[in-house]
Order: sequence, then structure tokens, then C-alpha cells
Amino acid sequence: MRMYNALIVDDESLVRKGLRMIFPWEKYKINIIGEAASGESALAFLRTQSVQLVITDITMPGMSGLELLKHVQAFDSTIKVVMLTCHQDFDYIQESLRLGAIDYIVKTQLEDHNLDEILQRIVKHIEIKPIAGVVKTANMTQLNQQIIERWSQVIWVVDDRIYEELIHDSVAISTDHIVDWSSIVASSFESWQLSFPVFTDWKTDGGLPTRLDQLLIWVKELRIELQRWLRKSQYSEDVIYAIVKSIDMIHENPAAHISQTELSKKVNISKSYFSTSFKEILGISFTHYLQRVAIERAKAMIENTNHPIYWIAEQCGFSDQRYFSKLFKEQTGILPSELRQNLHNR
Repeated sequence: MRMYNALIVDDESLVRKGLRMIFPWEKYKINIIGEAASGESALAFLRTQSVQLVITDITMPGMSGLELLKHVQAFDSTIKVVMLTCHQDFDYIQESLRLGAIDYIVKTQLEDHNLDEILQRIVKHIEIKPIAGVVKTANMTQLNQQIIERWSQVIWVVDDRIYEELIHDSVAISTDHIVDWSSIVASSFESWQLSFPVFTDWKTDGGLPTRLDQLLIWVKELRIELQRWLRKSQYSEDVIYAIVKSIDMIHENPAAHISQTELSKKVNISKSYFSTSFKEILGISFTHYLQRVAIERAKAMIENTNHPIYWIAEQCGFSDQRYFSKLFKEQTGILPSELRQNLHNR
């Protein structure tokens, strides 16, 4: 079994020793063969030892991690470099990825539950064989849709690991591709408005972000506000997590046919407690929430397809078309037939 030799570079000896101790390096075929306290000593080490992976702090006295990265690339472009940082500094991270770093690790976010995940990601990058043109010629429409789908889910609001993965992947993708962040944010925001009723009156002064650096700042503030709003219910973090998880399950169900009994089982809450906590946390009953989602889904189908309205109603869980039309007008202010006619008249 091949082992990957690695060098840890950080000006703080406690950080170097801590990294050696907390990660299950051998489990992922990584052998830490040395440490360096500076970029200069790291380069000297690389000239005498066979190394496949360098893990370096971004900000160090003298030669910075970014400067070291450039030197390593010039010395041997096959050596992979992972950056260490104390915080989510978008500019530093994006610059390091642009220069050729394969990943980054935020020191303050190292927890037992994500150590394996970080090393899995790093080894995956090391073992990737570059295929000319594959990444650069990726279908951008498909890529944008994949990002929209991931951001449109709302579990990241209450799950730190998923949130960090989204940030990490968004930064990494933007390094290799020109991504249409304005359309991604607009589409995701529409989904968030449907997911959380509080978004109905949400003010977006100055408009939505159009660049990734703006998005990361805006989403961080938005996440804090949403967490504060969710916690007003006084329910435990576990219950809030379960209810937010159930929101994504509802939106993943194409016909909104999912029942309260089915959902409560999936999130391990009794049906009666689920019903009460859902309404108190989100400010809307489960039945009305499901109807709200179904009507919005029907509206999108009327706007984007030529399917008959009765068929759309059935696909969205309504067997009674009159009842469907009544609910549709209550929620949108217009009958489904009127919406279809208006679209034809354009």
C-alpha cells in the first residue's frame, strides 16, 4: 500500500504538534515525515526529502504560505499543497486555490466528527489524475443547477458541517469556473422564501449579492438571523434540527404527497409533538405549509409547461380541481386558468 509523505509547515510548534496528534493520518495513507517552522526551512526540507503533500499555514512571518505555495509549484508541480487558516478568509483561500492549492483547513473548525472527512477530501485530490479539458469544458448550465440545488436546501442553516462543505465547495468551484452567482442567489433565495415563512417579509436592501465574496458575507449574516428566529420558539436544538430537516424532505417530494406521519417517523418525533413543534417553530401549521409548497409548485408548472391545469393539480396532490383553484387564488391572487391565459397573451 502506497503511503503519501507529508510535511507540516507552521511557525507555531504547538499547532504543528497538535495537527500531528489529532488527525488519523495513517488511516488515510499519509505519513508525516517532517515539520518546518518557516517557508524557508520547508523548501530546504523538500530539496532533501521525497514529499507528496505539504500542509502549510497561510500567514507566517517571513515567507507566507502563499509565497511558499508558489515556490513549491516552481520546484515540483506534482507536490500537493493544503493551506491552513485561522478563519474563513475568502480572499486568501481563493488566491491559494487559484495558485494551485488542492484544499484548505480552517484551524478553528477542527472537530472530531470532521477530521476523517477532511482527510478523505485531501486524499481524493491527491489521487485525481488530471484529464485535459474535462474540468474546463464542463457544462456550466448543469454546474450552476447543481449549485442551486445544494444552496436551495435549508439544512445548512442548522448544520455546521453541511454549511462548511457548501462554503468550501462554492469557493473551490469558483476558482475553476465562471459561475453565475447572481442567478444562483436569486433562485436559492426564492427557495428559502418558500421554505421559511419569515422570508415573505424579508428586506433585501441594496439587492441580492452578485459575487461569491458578497454571497459568503451575506449568507453568514442571514444564517445568524435565521438561527435567532428559529430559536425564538424555545425548542431544543435537536427538535429545531429535525423540523428544518423535514422542510428539505417536503421540498424533495415532487408531488408534496408526503404525510405528517411519514415525516415524523423519519425525524424520530411523535406525530403529535411534530405537529405542535412544526407550527410553533415555523409559525404555520403542517397542513397549510404543505398546501403552500404545493401551490407554488403548481404555479411554476403552469408558468413553465403546457400541461393541462387539471393534470398539474393532480401532480401537486389535489384531486379536486375546484378546491385547487380556490386555494391557488387565495395564495397567488389569481386563478390558475387566468395565469395560464395571461401567459398566452404575452
